[in-house]
Amino acid sequence: MHPLKITQDENITQLILMKATPNSTIKLASGYFNLTDQYMDIIIQGSLANYDILMASPQVNGFYGASGVAGSIPSAYTYIAKKFYERLQRQKEETRIKLMEYYKDKWTFHVKGLWYYLPGEKLPSLSLIGSPNFGYRSVYRDLEAQVAIVTNSTKLQEELHFEQQRLYDLSKTVNEETFQQADRYVPLWTKLVTMVVKTYF
Repeated sequence: MHPLKITQDENITQLILMKATPNSTIKLASGYFNLTDQYMDIIIQGSLANYDILMASPQVNGFYGASGVAGSIPSAYTYIAKKFYERLQRQKEETRIKLMEYYKDKWTFHVKGLWYYLPGEKLPSLSLIGSPNFGYRSVYRDLEAQVAIVTNSTKLQEELHFEQQRLYDLSKTVNEETFQQADRYVPLWTKLVTMVVKTYF
């Protein structure tokens, strides 16, 4: 609860990202992709891990097709994702850090979580389970809680891996062509509003 100076969740998440072993893999899922500047900086510049970041495609965003201003929310997240992807390209990190989109017809996507795989391992040693989605509102405004599960139990590792895998199996890797699709058009007013109010969602 950041307004009350309770920041353990943010601090521990940053440590996990920063201290990840070189060539380890972090699978990070956020239903509403709006990583804080600190998380983005660590992932791109302060971490030696590989990342597969899973987010919702516009069609599985809970606000997709909504009337009024709410209907523009998927476009706002598309714009944020595009800016992040362009930064990966500028810093030549789009191989180490992959953006992925979840899609399943007639489903919505509101998954949040993190799975940490040590170098060469096929099963996760750590998983974060809880309410944070690693975005501005989650970190700086809302009351959130999550648990870090660290285990060497093969059975539990397999269950955590299966949880991750069945989500990522329904995803596609984001590339330049993704943002050129007709349904990724972002109106100018949405771009302007997003940059002003993105710390609120």
